[in-house]
Amino acid sequence: MTKTRIEMKDVHKRYGHNEVIKGVNLAVQDNEVVVLIGASGAGKSTVLRMMNGLETTSAGEILIDGVDIAKPHVNIDQVRTKIGMVFQHFNLFPNLTVLGNITLAPVELGLMSKDAAAKEGRRLLDVVGLADKADARPAKLSGGQKQRVAIARALAMKPDIMLFDEPTSALDPEMVGDVLAVMRKLAKQGMTMVIVTHEMGFAKEVADRVVFFGDGQIMEQGTPEQIFNHPQCPRLQSFLEKVLEA
Repeated sequence: MTKTRIEMKDVHKRYGHNEVIKGVNLAVQDNEVVVLIGASGAGKSTVLRMMNGLETTSAGEILIDGVDIAKPHVNIDQVRTKIGMVFQHFNLFPNLTVLGNITLAPVELGLMSKDAAAKEGRRLLDVVGLADKADARPAKLSGGQKQRVAIARALAMKPDIMLFDEPTSALDPEMVGDVLAVMRKLAKQGMTMVIVTHEMGFAKEVADRVVFFGDGQIMEQGTPEQIFNHPQCPRLQSFLEKVLEA
């Protein structure tokens, strides 16, 4: 039986009188790659940030491996140890080497010794194609390289779930491919992933399921074949016409 990793039940988010998330129901299964698409401001990134408690809910439940992180007594830091997150911007520590950035959290949290973390960090740098950059400082890296280090840093915590919030949107076009290649590799290895992206070709290729957001709610979801080749919702049809022509 497939394990449900993430389940959102009738989730709402309000800022004052402005409701930005309107009753979202979404379940993500173990080893599933779910890609969230939609226009800017549709609520995709807010939903993603809610999945690891960076945004609170106004109503509803968010279950991570059965634990409702919307409840105030839940130890969110403990839940977050299962969840890796990669943002648009890399947030690397400029005063640390690449390897130092990757090993900092596992060592500080007592998950690994310095030696074990360094060994694992070098392995992960090899995974993301940056084995020769261990001793470099972030300032010496390109944007694409920094983002791959950020992915390696998230993987160093050995998460069960990876969340990606538009990981290529801040990159120059020629750097996007290297980051997407790392994400493809993770997908093939069976990592449970939720990805917000504007890269439609990538969504077609790696997603098990594509979820289209509009006005803070899910308007349509299905396989890439269903969403891209047979869209039912007029809003989705209009969105795809715009982004696929661009």
